[in-house]
Amino acid sequence: MRTLSLALALLAAASLPVRAGDAEAGLKAGGLVLEPGSAITVAAEELTLSEQGVRVAYRFRNPTGADIEATLTFPMPDLNGASTTEDSIPDPGQANFLAFDATVDGQSVPWQLEQQAFSVRDGQPVAITDELRSLGIPLMPTVAATAAPLRRLSERRRHALIEAGYLDRQVHRDGTIADVPLWKLKSRFWRRQAFPAGREVAVHQSYTPSLGGQPSLSFGSPDLDPGQMARYADRFCTDPAFARSAQALYRRASADGSPSFQASEQYLTYVMPAGSGPIGTFKLIVDKGDPATMVSFCGSALKRTGPTTIEMVVKDYVPDRAIDVLFLKSATRISAIPPL
Repeated sequence: MRTLSLALALLAAASLPVRAGDAEAGLKAGGLVLEPGSAITVAAEELTLSEQGVRVAYRFRNPTGADIEATLTFPMPDLNGASTTEDSIPDPGQANFLAFDATVDGQSVPWQLEQQAFSVRDGQPVAITDELRSLGIPLMPTVAATAAPLRRLSERRRHALIEAGYLDRQVHRDGTIADVPLWKLKSRFWRRQAFPAGREVAVHQSYTPSLGGQPSLSFGSPDLDPGQMARYADRFCTDPAFARSAQALYRRASADGSPSFQASEQYLTYVMPAGSGPIGTFKLIVDKGDPATMVSFCGSALKRTGPTTIEMVVKDYVPDRAIDVLFLKSATRISAIPPL
């Protein structure tokens, strides 16, 4: 697929780049997955991506002469205990940490949430879901979810969990202690859905994306080597025009040197289900929110449809990669005015 990128506007300013190790990785989520082998097809899909939310409108079609019941699944990203950055989780205290919701033909319907927790013993994953639940410990491997329930356990019990490799005790500089979960959580929402013969079923899905990013601008810095530039180009289709705009922005911010200007990078990844067959009509809308934000992503026949939106429409679309969106953001910090 021919790739294009759009640089819709220059940022107002930028700041010095950060090291690659300072980048925060976002969790990768996608759309609904049809039960393998089902005869159901996707007649149309409209996908809207923004920093605030992911919305997907599907039209599923049953082309056969018989009613079909099939499973629809929303695979949630895996969470890996202590390595999970809670700042990248929209709601780290809740089991539905992406605030997933979906309706069918405009009506609210029940979805089952299936979650399993695993620890590693002798290099092998071991299910510990029932053990955690028996202790009243949430399966979410975050301090936000587990801190209060763990405090209700005795010190002896918490020490046993540390010895078993379920927790890691960390002592902060201020002397406070945190018992950090180490297990992995696998989650999915699912429901059995009826698809009447010869009809379409409209399903609308929404959730809050997990964003990766860096606290200051890196793309556009003269410190980026050719390998790093190539990785941006491969992932986000940052073409030479976009790169020149980012470089000019970086030079302007560096020359100004004013702390009142801030710039940052954010990354959004949407995983397209593989092997699901062609989508009759696929429409992608990327909304950058702020007209001053620069955005780049891979696509074909991209078209501006508003001051903050870019669209792509493809017939018989067969996904071959995830959709990665790069946002280069800026803001002017307004200093507090001291009282007279």
